[in-house]
Amino acid sequence: MAADIERAAMTRERIGVGVVGVGIMGRRHAENAAHSIPGARLAAVFDADRVVAASVAAELDAAACATLDELVARQDVRAVVIASPSRFHADQAVAALSGGKDVLLEKPMAHTLADCDRIIAAADRGTARLQIGFMRRYDPAYAEAKRLVVSGLLGEPLLFRAVHRDREATLLPASTGIAEMMFESTIHDFDLSRFFLGDEIADVMTTASVLCHTRDAHGHAPNAALNAVRFARGAVADIETYWGALYGYDVRSEVVCANGTAMIGQEARSGLAVYTRNGANSELFPGFLERFSEAYRAELADFVDGSLERRPPAVTGGDGRAAVAAALAGVASFQSGRAEPVVR
Repeated sequence: MAADIERAAMTRERIGVGVVGVGIMGRRHAENAAHSIPGARLAAVFDADRVVAASVAAELDAAACATLDELVARQDVRAVVIASPSRFHADQAVAALSGGKDVLLEKPMAHTLADCDRIIAAADRGTARLQIGFMRRYDPAYAEAKRLVVSGLLGEPLLFRAVHRDREATLLPASTGIAEMMFESTIHDFDLSRFFLGDEIADVMTTASVLCHTRDAHGHAPNAALNAVRFARGAVADIETYWGALYGYDVRSEVVCANGTAMIGQEARSGLAVYTRNGANSELFPGFLERFSEAYRAELADFVDGSLERRPPAVTGGDGRAAVAAALAGVASFQSGRAEPVVR
């Protein structure tokens, strides 16, 4: 029996994966495709920094492409992971989808609804699959909480609460506004709130401030935001985003339902908290790659299996568009000082 399983694994079709953008996140996708996904093999990488692309390609035994067009044209690339800076997502996704490649597009899908629609239209014109990279849905704890909610065991979901605290204080220029935070961090929780509450976001009220040691200079955009989110059928969400939590990477969620509550991500790496007269101590994760390493593998495995099986993606272009619409409403709310409706 073991020999039969091994032979089946050896003869199983493996999809050639190309990775666009091999910085911190893209490199992790490339490593997973090369070493951790049974149905995949890393065929090629592309990065605007050719030195980085060449280094990653050499280390992972893949081809380094000089341009995106070169990667898309390769016959041994059937699926493309796009993990480049988000300002390039729309054009690169459209190019890959138009070239007939299945695409796993990292969040944010784009920065405008027009670009989201352009990406979705490119997928709809052919047979290529479009999946959006909201990897937290694949984290075992989040996935189990979703299963419990869908089962009805906890009753109707009513309230979603989220904490997203990044260790690094990303101090952006004031001219950037709050958009970077909304699109790069808070967008995860906009997506998760829809995922758990099973409804569409009606409006967003965002309050933000500069909370750091150099706040008196007022020379950069806010690094902390509180978002009050209201849903079409009446459910609500409370989302905190903070850049600069020096104690560790701290991401937690809570789904409050009519008959119970699911609490996700208590974050202790070891599962142990020690309490003494000096206080409590538990070891936290240093960053998102460590916290969500399993989720990234599961996400890519589902993308590859979906490409082989030609089934609809679990995280659709519509999901990506809805999260972008919520992020745009958050930016508009911060600017106007009032709750802003989500544009469909």
